[in-house]
Amino acid sequence: MIRALLVCSIACTAIPLRAADPHPAFAEILKQHFPQWDKDANGELSLPEINTAVIDPKVKGSEAAAIAALRRYAKNSKAAPTKMTPNELAKQFGKKVDSTDDETAKEKGSLDGYYLAASARIAKIDRKLFPHGKPNLEAVNQGKLGDCFCLAAVGAMCFRNPDDVVKRIVEKPDGTYEVKIGKETFHVPAPTDAEIALSGSTDNDGIWVNVYEKAVGAMRMKALPEKERPLSYLDLITKGGSAGTMMGALTGHAIERFTLTMFKEGNKATDDERQSRLKELREKLVHAFEAKQLVTTGTNKTVSPKPADVSGNHAYAILSYDPKTDKIRIWNPHGQHFSPKGTAGLEHGYPTKDGQFEMPLPEFAKVFAGLAFEVFETK
Repeated sequence: MIRALLVCSIACTAIPLRAADPHPAFAEILKQHFPQWDKDANGELSLPEINTAVIDPKVKGSEAAAIAALRRYAKNSKAAPTKMTPNELAKQFGKKVDSTDDETAKEKGSLDGYYLAASARIAKIDRKLFPHGKPNLEAVNQGKLGDCFCLAAVGAMCFRNPDDVVKRIVEKPDGTYEVKIGKETFHVPAPTDAEIALSGSTDNDGIWVNVYEKAVGAMRMKALPEKERPLSYLDLITKGGSAGTMMGALTGHAIERFTLTMFKEGNKATDDERQSRLKELREKLVHAFEAKQLVTTGTNKTVSPKPADVSGNHAYAILSYDPKTDKIRIWNPHGQHFSPKGTAGLEHGYPTKDGQFEMPLPEFAKVFAGLAFEVFETK
């Protein structure tokens, strides 16, 4: 008891509230809850200790926003202090983040920004599964994880037929959920506030994305030996993955990949070979959408040419193809809005609303790495 009081005293006195602090509420929460988060009472937070709080359903509201901010900070190796101690964390309030790996870090720029973003997301979420009866793709926004591979697959399904998603995610009377991925059904608890802050968002369109991502984490968890399983499914989602592979897992169907390597700079394919490949792709796209097959795509880590607002090492859904205009419609799980600062094209990017944009197929082939097509079984 004496030791616990001493730890609390150290934690509480190590973070003085200064009038100049831009967001003293965060410092107040850190003072109050650090001793509970610090399970081994060594005065330093580890990632497992942070994850323990992330998955705790009793951690709610502002406390959940703070622990979500700390988890993002802990995973950002360029920004986080070497040790997550009260004194070191206090130095980070209002500090700009120098990171090229975390897009939101560049937007918010500080530990306080992480906290405010998490607070806003927790406050506005509608806790119903499907509050409007069906999911709305336009409301989906990627979370603070490498979860684009999850969302590209389910986004393609949502666009094709929202009822397909509704059938796969069911709330049980005890407040837990059953999620069907392929032929397996995963039973998962409701997302915690911190998980909501960290995973995908649908604004006011319910928590179906959060539940789905939790089930994907459960699927990956099951595939690991028990001793290798992390505390939080978030650690498994963060590892990223292939949108095509996830599409196959989600639907339970085979997938067929279509590479675009010959269109990349430096490739020695002839123009005739590229035109033949484009013709083949046009035929596959027409057939896929006539048959209502899902299609995903993605970019390599290095993209050249790289249109503005197109991310490298990122997964996308293909929503449609118009053979009359030879344009392909793509959905970016970031769900962003974007207006080119110049003529739409390979240099300035393409007008984007709710993550959706169109580009001519020959330009698409130069930018994207390849496609994955859902394959229906033939009897």
